[in-house]
Amino acid sequence: MIRDETSVVERLVTYLGLSEDEARTYIRALKEGSLRGAGAKSLLARGMVIRSADEKVYLPVHPRLALSNLFRSRGDRMSPEMREKRKLVDKLTLELILVYERRSGAR
Repeated sequence: MIRDETSVVERLVTYLGLSEDEARTYIRALKEGSLRGAGAKSLLARGMVIRSADEKVYLPVHPRLALSNLFRSRGDRMSPEMREKRKLVDKLTLELILVYERRSGAR
């Protein structure tokens, strides 16, 4: 699925400010389709997962929306450095969309 998961985790941490645990938990949510437990609560606060209708599990938000919202919440988007990071975030988003869509069967 992900060619280099370690690299994806590092980029989520470096460019978007997630902890390593949050990054790995989000990727696991994308792969498995849902999460249980306290580990997902910080992702819920960041808008990267939502609660299911029965509130028993957390569901991953589509990477395009999750990463875009997370990036935009960081501020100072207009600097050249931030524009470059935006390009990197877009590439990372495309990698994670493949994981999401393979698991859900959507294409």
